[in-house]
Amino acid sequence: MSLINLKRWHSALVLLLAGVMAVIFAFVTANLVSQAMANWEFLREYGFTAIEHGALYQVVELFALGAISMLCWMVFKTCEHVLVDRYLDWAEKTKSDRKPKAAPKS
Repeated sequence: MSLINLKRWHSALVLLLAGVMAVIFAFVTANLVSQAMANWEFLREYGFTAIEHGALYQVVELFALGAISMLCWMVFKTCEHVLVDRYLDWAEKTKSDRKPKAAPKS
């Protein structure tokens, strides 16, 4: 599938995807810890009553948000890897183009 193959994408699109994933990662994880702590405190304080009011459903939501956060981070790191590889290939090519060519021996 060429859609998933980031090496075939233009560098600007890979950079854009990395930026979008970083923003989504930031939004998803911003309140994840505070929500998890509040949910834990609610469960600890009210026990079964908290479960009746949907605290376990909220725990499942927190795990789902954690999974989405991890997926965004993995896509971001993949984009980063592709861009770094492209830069290193370009730098190596530029370096080899600048080397003086040896004069032919007669």
